[in-house]
Amino acid sequence: MELYFADTIELEHIELLESRGHRCVVATTGDKKDLTQQLGRAEVLIVRSTAVSREVIESAPQLGLIIRAGAGTDTIDVDAASEYGIYVCNVPGQNAAAVAELTLGLILSLDRRIPHSTMDFQDSVWDKSKYSDASGLKGRNIAILGFGSIGLEVAQRAKSFGLHIHGLSNDTRSVETTDILAELGVSLHQSLEELLEVSDIVSLHLPLTDQTEQLVDEAFLSQMKQGAMLINTSRGALIDEEALATAMTEKGLRLGLDVYDAEPKDGTAEWAPSIASMENFVGTHHIGASTDQARSAIAQGVFVTIAAYETGLPPNCVNIADRPLGECAIAVRHRDEVGVLAAVLSSLRTAGINVQQMRNEIFDGTGPTAAVATIRVSQGPDDSVIQALQGIPSVIKVDVLTS
Repeated sequence: MELYFADTIELEHIELLESRGHRCVVATTGDKKDLTQQLGRAEVLIVRSTAVSREVIESAPQLGLIIRAGAGTDTIDVDAASEYGIYVCNVPGQNAAAVAELTLGLILSLDRRIPHSTMDFQDSVWDKSKYSDASGLKGRNIAILGFGSIGLEVAQRAKSFGLHIHGLSNDTRSVETTDILAELGVSLHQSLEELLEVSDIVSLHLPLTDQTEQLVDEAFLSQMKQGAMLINTSRGALIDEEALATAMTEKGLRLGLDVYDAEPKDGTAEWAPSIASMENFVGTHHIGASTDQARSAIAQGVFVTIAAYETGLPPNCVNIADRPLGECAIAVRHRDEVGVLAAVLSSLRTAGINVQQMRNEIFDGTGPTAAVATIRVSQGPDDSVIQALQGIPSVIKVDVLTS
């Protein structure tokens, strides 16, 4: 297959993929400015930070798979991909440790003012009394919004620093997550107001959705403690940056950011946001996942996704329905012979019944074997349809299953 990498990738990973028979194309800086001119033969598109618009998708007639080499897929027009039958997959959890490490680094940098003291050193200034003023982390309260893989990694590290961990009671995604939070002694609160009221540090680990965009607004900030820390290593658009700048001045909120709503799209640029000059700010350059360990883990996830796509459904597909579709299901037991399923589908089509999901499984055996096709359909078949299916040569039995 032809694999197109919209962002840089290590040479060793390219060599591995090419050894498996793939043709790899890596975008140049010029190519990235207009991907619509580059994807004529691409079958798989792999992106990290590059946005994939409807126009890009429509310019790639051979495209069958888009891989986000990371967790969030908000930079990809998933609706357009679904319209054209293109899988969109992510590689979740592989950069969790790296982002969690940076999160704790930002917290420590704010508390001990490490960047500012370093800059003073560089200017030949020694000021022990100024930089001895720190609250310390042990015994403080940290609120983690988003207990996904990154949020859980942050919680585990926060625990080791002696922080008391807090979260929202509706932010437990699974029984496994609930068990982990219980082991860490996480205190769960019923409301955001109650959570913010007790938190010395608030760390954001949420996906960007219609519900979370500008979650941190004037009302949110007004409920935070005086002088509390706010950390964001997920998505810049979670924060109303204008309201944040006001809160930093009026409430002395301390801010640690790795992501920004209006950050440059290119890897290098001249950019000077107003908050960067404030004494109560530390920031990094959207590098949360940029460690050798994270890059290697994400690359492995990309390899697994490509290999699975070659043989069937790729993992972590965000635009495949994860629920049963259709009004009901039909189970067709049949001999494992050529043409049987084609005849079944033809009969359903003649009856005006749309197939919405289908799975065919073959039984194991030493002689001639049978199979069962489970077909979820748009409407229940009547007796005439069942009789037509039952009359197909090599069909053994037809059952209508409850929805």
